[in-house]
Amino acid sequence: MPSRTILHFSTGKRLRGGERQVEFLHAGLAGAGVRSVLVCRKGGGLASRNLSDTVPLSWRGEWDALGLAGFIGICKRRNPVLIHSHDGHSLAHASVAGAMLGVPVVHTRRVLFPLRTSLFSQWKYGKCKAIIGVSEAVARACKEALPGVRVHIVHDGVDWTACAMSRSDARKALGIDEAAFAIGSVAHFTKEKELPILISLAETIRSRCPPARIVCIGPTGTALPRVPPNLILAGYRDNAAQYYTAFDAYVSASSHEGLGSALLDAVVRDIPCVAVDGGGTRDLFPDGWELPKPGDFSGLVSAVTRMIDEYENACATAASCGARAREVFSRQAMVLRTVEVYRTVAAL
Repeated sequence: MPSRTILHFSTGKRLRGGERQVEFLHAGLAGAGVRSVLVCRKGGGLASRNLSDTVPLSWRGEWDALGLAGFIGICKRRNPVLIHSHDGHSLAHASVAGAMLGVPVVHTRRVLFPLRTSLFSQWKYGKCKAIIGVSEAVARACKEALPGVRVHIVHDGVDWTACAMSRSDARKALGIDEAAFAIGSVAHFTKEKELPILISLAETIRSRCPPARIVCIGPTGTALPRVPPNLILAGYRDNAAQYYTAFDAYVSASSHEGLGSALLDAVVRDIPCVAVDGGGTRDLFPDGWELPKPGDFSGLVSAVTRMIDEYENACATAASCGARAREVFSRQAMVLRTVEVYRTVAAL
């Protein structure tokens, strides 16, 4: 008989939001009475975490035949009852291994971009017994693209109790003056994260709110044409959430978000937030919460300046919003809902 082992596969290079969810789930399954084995990219962010029952795998992409053979070998030795793929790249090998060994595959989709229409992409997603969307928007997109596959919603879980830096230490590390009104934004600033909009926002509020600083944590890629003096580019920081104590507020300009893990880290910490409606972003706030639409720059500016001008009210609203988020997005809730999905496709 097969064991009750769930075998996870994640190929992330860095320890970003998705990889942290894998770590939380891997650790939490033991408490739910389910054994978990994590296969991750050798030299990647998860491999450096020294987690129990972790198997680093040399992996060079979807068409890496040696990597596929290695993954199939791990599956044979561990004899899982289910394979859980945590990114689009890992799904290729998970689908092949699952088809060869007769093991069902569950896949978590975290992004809102349209699914690719190639035959191979349709095949690998079509082999899934269930797909987990991290938000209503992601789940809806999956249902539309894959009408023959069961789709479930499982929101991220957040650890808001983790140790953080003191406000003064965090500000010193990020180069923020103690008198500044710091508006944070954390991301890997790819195109959809809209860093140019944050730059324009900084320029626009400079005269209206002189103490305000927009503080961006994360890699920005290519050199920027201009950086206004009230914009701080702090670069990549490991475990960015520990720096949130430096922020008086938070802004997300992202036009496409599967959910928005960095923004969620701010919401659960009762930090007043302004966010563009990036799709999955809406799940982080109560029904009826007003979000500026993508492309509505004046609406974004108005929301940010209103938050600064009415900061006491913004803090009270953020506390109410944070209390809701800490219930909806708890780690325990994420693990239990994932186990429920597992039970729809495998005997646990």
